[in-house]
Amino acid sequence: MAKRRKVLILALAGLALLVLGIGVYGGLRWQQLKREFGIVTFDVSGVRLTADHLEVRQLVLVRHPADDERLAVTADTLRLGIESGWPLRLRSLDIDRLDVQWQPATVTDDSVEPLALPDRQQLERWAAWVPRNGHIASLVLALPCASGICREQGEISWQHAGQEPLPATLNLQFTHHSHRLAAALNAYDQNDEAHVDLQLLLDGEQRLSMQNQLTSDEHTTFWRGALAMSELPEAPWLLEWLGDWLDYEPPTLPELPEQMRVGAGWALHVDSSDLAGGWDTLDGEFRLSANLPAPWPVVGIGQLQGQLDVTAKVDRGAWIPTELITDLQLRPAATLLSELPAQLRPDAVTLKITPTANGQSVSQLPLQVHLAASGPTPLTLDGRLILETSAPYALSLEQIGLRLQNPELSFPGTNLKGLAADLRLHGRASAEAATIRLDKDSWITLARLSSGTDLLANTLRLDLSGLGIEANFADRQLQGLQVNGQAAVTIAELRHSALRPQGWRWSGKLDTGRERIVLDGPLQNDAGLTLPLKLDHNWSSGTTRLSASLPEVFLRAGNPVSATLADWPKLLELSTGRLQGQGQLALPANGAPEVTATLSAKGLGGIYDRTELSGLDANLSATLRKNQLHLEIAELTLRQANPGFTFGPLLFNGHYTGDIDRLDQGRLSWETAEVRLLGGRLWLDPGDADLAASTQRLNAHLRGLQLPLLLEAYPTEGLSGTGVIDGELQVQRSAAGISIEQGSLKAREPGGALQFRSAKIQALGQANPAMRLVTEALDDFHYDLLASDVHYAADGKLDLGLRLQGRNPALEGGRPINFSINLEENIPALLTSLQLSDRVSETIQRRVQERLR
Repeated sequence: MAKRRKVLILALAGLALLVLGIGVYGGLRWQQLKREFGIVTFDVSGVRLTADHLEVRQLVLVRHPADDERLAVTADTLRLGIESGWPLRLRSLDIDRLDVQWQPATVTDDSVEPLALPDRQQLERWAAWVPRNGHIASLVLALPCASGICREQGEISWQHAGQEPLPATLNLQFTHHSHRLAAALNAYDQNDEAHVDLQLLLDGEQRLSMQNQLTSDEHTTFWRGALAMSELPEAPWLLEWLGDWLDYEPPTLPELPEQMRVGAGWALHVDSSDLAGGWDTLDGEFRLSANLPAPWPVVGIGQLQGQLDVTAKVDRGAWIPTELITDLQLRPAATLLSELPAQLRPDAVTLKITPTANGQSVSQLPLQVHLAASGPTPLTLDGRLILETSAPYALSLEQIGLRLQNPELSFPGTNLKGLAADLRLHGRASAEAATIRLDKDSWITLARLSSGTDLLANTLRLDLSGLGIEANFADRQLQGLQVNGQAAVTIAELRHSALRPQGWRWSGKLDTGRERIVLDGPLQNDAGLTLPLKLDHNWSSGTTRLSASLPEVFLRAGNPVSATLADWPKLLELSTGRLQGQGQLALPANGAPEVTATLSAKGLGGIYDRTELSGLDANLSATLRKNQLHLEIAELTLRQANPGFTFGPLLFNGHYTGDIDRLDQGRLSWETAEVRLLGGRLWLDPGDADLAASTQRLNAHLRGLQLPLLLEAYPTEGLSGTGVIDGELQVQRSAAGISIEQGSLKAREPGGALQFRSAKIQALGQANPAMRLVTEALDDFHYDLLASDVHYAADGKLDLGLRLQGRNPALEGGRPINFSINLEENIPALLTSLQLSDRVSETIQRRVQERLR
């Protein structure tokens, strides 16, 4: 007895441990299942189980599998009927109230899982688990819509045969205020075909009917069907209801579209294994006839009104019209044209297509097309289309005319006024390629174009006659685009801060593809300037390269460069010689531009301010990179300059580096800087100067200045002499100007002679006994020493401390005489007096006289 009791206790303990283990394991698996399916809440209350049914007072399920996805389901009073026997089958499902709230996840993956039609076996498996009868008395849905979250309330019921999926019926009804929308679906088998009939009822009246017959084989489903809708007096409240789900405001109808008519019929072969392939999997025929007397919203398209009759054959997704007549008006939905700038989006579009006389072949469908768009940019398109309705399918465009205009268009930084276009074209298009050519008198004009505050173009015309457009497609995606041919641009007046206002013209070759656009041709203006240029812009990288050249310009016939550049020095006139140059500009997508340029000048002559120039030769090269300008002066030679006296040649060789925004603060260096002056040579040692410093000090050397030439240039009557002068000058440049702080001049040994013989000086000696010795000595003075200190102020005042030692052989037996003379001269006034003489051109004389006045 005791032994049996012990065995019983052990058995009960083992059973308890087993039940506990199963419970623990089941709990762990349940938690794992909740994590896998994102279940955060699963509550069941009021469960009651009998032999043939299960009743639950309330069931709550909340899934939150992703950050932005959420599904909440609440079922009140759920009754599930169970049939007796095995396998287990569900007889019925009744729910008093089912509340579903769903927020879908944001889709970031473009991949689409293959979607296939279920076969007969799959339908039978589903039917085995779906209750044969179902009824949800109150179905409440909260789903995302265009206005936020929309709540809809309705009722749903269904019935099917049980183990066989067909026949089956489904009834769905939604209420909105006092109105009802009901859909009734009836599916059944007949003659090896599955028939699916759908009826849509509004407030109890049938408004839409649809019949479908489906015949399936191993991979294909043959789908025949018809749709009909003849009137819709419920349109006002139906549109108001749909307004919550549409992304635009439905129209307020002036009258009920009771006479609307929509009919469609089709016979299509569908790939049962790849429904995600969409239209690409279809083959067959389709016909649609619609008469919409009032605007009607079409999801994703807009408000459509008018008539449409189309018959098309479908060949692997290619829809080829075989009959087409349209007279439609469309108010586009906002999303339909969202990629266009707002100023180019039409408010309304009218399309009329009518068949014309038969083409050359029965496989051709000739059509006359008229398209008109109203809105900020009115547009019309007229022409003739010819459709090839047999393979290979193609579309021919004949005598197409496209016209548009817009009073004002604005883009970031750019404003266009008075846009007008008249394009005449013809071409051909197929699924693989399209070719369009613009005919004669194709143009685009602008009354005014402004960009920022610097650029303004008035009366701009773009001539596109003869331009060709070619496009290549693969899998209905654009693979290649090419625009090439001759084009011309004319601007009646171009205004820019760097240019003088005048007309400009460009004509040349245009070559545009998906990767780049290339312009190649000469640019000309009214001043006679011609610049052959080539522009190359890369679309993907955003970089632009511009190459331009200045052909040899002979300035004797005029100076088109000075007539083009607004910053050309006003006091510089070039009348002889020739100019030639070239340059390249690189504009990266981000960053500063890079520029390289070369300029060659030969034999330039003219006037700068009050100085005559002749024989100017120069070879310059410039580079601009990261706002740093580097100027290489390989050669700069001026044969002669005449500011009132003649000197030259002037030679310079060096380079300059500085910031483009602060050119007066760069650094100038040189290897050669010298000038031939009055028979001598004045030069600087190789060096450099920091222009950003407050002052620059330079040491100049003078050798071999011929005293006779100096006295000849100096406007003093009766003064002459001989000798050779050398000197050293410490030149200083500051904000005040050029000055010489320390300088010295000295005549070379053995000296020379000075003669000062003028009536004025002789009269001075006779009138002043103290000056008689001086005038007699200077009448023929042979000097051994001629030296001077030099001081030149920035205001133009020159001070010379002159020392003379020598004798006059005819005076007092040639005894030694020493002179200390302080000379003061205003150099600008001296030059002015020289420039009023006949030593300079009439132009300089006139400029001096104007300044004096």
